[in-house]
Amino acid sequence: MPDVLARRTIDEGGTKAFDMVAVYDFNVHGGAIGDIEIAPIPKDAVLTYGFISVRQALASGGMATVAIASEAAADLLAATAIASVTGFVALIPDHAPANFVQLTEDRKLRLTVAAAALTAGVIEVRLCGYVPVEV
Repeated sequence: MPDVLARRTIDEGGTKAFDMVAVYDFNVHGGAIGDIEIAPIPKDAVLTYGFISVRQALASGGMATVAIASEAAADLLAATAIASVTGFVALIPDHAPANFVQLTEDRKLRLTVAAAALTAGVIEVRLCGYVPVEV
């Protein structure tokens, strides 16, 4: 399974709007404690909205937490007990400009596992945003 299931870009006068669906799959990425890189995000991207869709529940032999990051630690989802990561989960960028995240370099979308390793799970991370016009 590819890391990015879908990426759509629309060029509107130089500003490139995009939405992407990146997948974390335990069978592909593993579940060790630490950062797991999921998919690339380009420099200067502004993330305006996002959510998680759980396809297979995250599981652990302990009390695992997960966070999702792009630019800085937990900038998309603060550390959350896996028992609370069910169904659809809102990310920090929620269309409110105060919650937008702008990347300063090419980055990787990261799932951070803490407290205990994951033993199963599949989640899709949907991100919407744009890459501004270069001046």
